[in-house]
Amino acid sequence: AGEIRAAVAAAEHAVEMAPRFAEAHAYLGNTLVTRQRRFADGLAALRVATGLAPSDATILYTTGWCHEYVAHALERPRGAHQAVAEDAPTLYATARGYFFRALQAGPDGQLRGDIEDVLDVVAAATGEPWEDDSPDLAPEH
Repeated sequence: AGEIRAAVAAAEHAVEMAPRFAEAHAYLGNTLVTRQRRFADGLAALRVATGLAPSDATILYTTGWCHEYVAHALERPRGAHQAVAEDAPTLYATARGYFFRALQAGPDGQLRGDIEDVLDVVAAATGEPWEDDSPDLAPEH
């Protein structure tokens, strides 16, 4: 727990010192969501990151993944977490949007596979297949 608090403090310092450093905002957001369950704060930091780097496939993927993480956590509550304004279906839809943007940004093969895998997870959770929504982004199998 102490190491996570130190990592968050370091990331907060980084964004204070370099407020346009998108990767620092993304790291902060990811850590707040996944390690401290500060969902609203983490998603806000990720929105800043995507605003600063709107074509960065990794940041878009991370932002989508964190939205999926929060949606899943809301559907299957385990432990305390910071509240968010959005419900799970809205968060899943937002995650899909970030994943599609990440695919459009031209990720490398490994990241593309990761994005497609999580789109499959979102499709399973929502019952909405992603390939039908975006035939030009369908898996390259």
